[in-house]
Amino acid sequence: MQLVSFALDPRDPLVSRTRDAGPEDVPLDRHALRLGALLEYGEGGQAVVDLARALAVKLGREDAGAPEAEAESRIPADPRRFLEHGAPALASAREALAFATAAVSDYEGPDLRSAGIVVPRSSVRLSSPVPQPGKLIGVARNYADHARERGAASLPEEPVLFLKASSCVVGPRDDIVVPHAVTQPDYEGELAVVVGSRATAVGPREATAAIAGYCVANDVSARDYQNVRGQHFIGKSCDTFAPLGPALVTSDEIADPQDLGIRTRVSGEIRQEGRTKDMLFSVAEIVAFASHLFTLEPGDVILTGTPSGVGAASDPPRWLRDGDVVEIEIEGVGRLVNHVRFERGAS
Repeated sequence: MQLVSFALDPRDPLVSRTRDAGPEDVPLDRHALRLGALLEYGEGGQAVVDLARALAVKLGREDAGAPEAEAESRIPADPRRFLEHGAPALASAREALAFATAAVSDYEGPDLRSAGIVVPRSSVRLSSPVPQPGKLIGVARNYADHARERGAASLPEEPVLFLKASSCVVGPRDDIVVPHAVTQPDYEGELAVVVGSRATAVGPREATAAIAGYCVANDVSARDYQNVRGQHFIGKSCDTFAPLGPALVTSDEIADPQDLGIRTRVSGEIRQEGRTKDMLFSVAEIVAFASHLFTLEPGDVILTGTPSGVGAASDPPRWLRDGDVVEIEIEGVGRLVNHVRFERGAS
């Protein structure tokens, strides 16, 4: 299942728009977001199902008392609360999606489209699948070629973890806004892991069971702060420097997270291309290692490292530019697209 956090948006996000700041650049009110799932239909058609509202219709047809309240309690709109509810919430979401899928194809079923419960993908604006992670954890130098291109004399013997501020998370198609003070903005396409259950001092097998699913991430980095000034946390944590999306693909949909192709394009040019099998430390090893240092909780997000090809390693360096479009695609997980916009007056 592909879970999304969304709000209705009359604009079609696939239509080109000017890069001047406008209403579309205003952050979504996370309190107004709904939890949904992507639904494929027809030939290439895609819709978003409002899961709680779909479940409410199903419960109402079954003569359940207070179906709306029951549905909202079983499928909370906030992704972190949903994940905290664990397996029962996921089962309810699957029940709602199955009902909506059947209703869309049944001429005699409830009209969920006219009720605004099943809406075209172009009619919504997606937030990050986890708009406000409890912890946003990165892994440095987790691909050998990337470690070497960044000048590492030797490969790490254990996962090298760091934190990004959770406030820097944005969604698919939100802008990456480069602050005035940053002169060396860079991209890093990565597989992101979303934690689904509490994990403390677990082994790799238990770690795998604690994973809710995966999404695509861009670990945007201000290299002038990270490297030149030694301000690693600041260089990783500017507002908008962690696009995530487009959906949280549940772990049962990914047969092997260590065998996924990952590709980054910047304004149409392929800049990174690799496979997750090239990670020095697997997803399970990273989650297990982190859990021995601090408790992982539902809604925490771990960025698992980036392949070679970052802008800082080019000769000359290829920093992000005003107007660039960064596209990161991971096999089976999705495609994340963000425009780059420099603050007015920035060089």
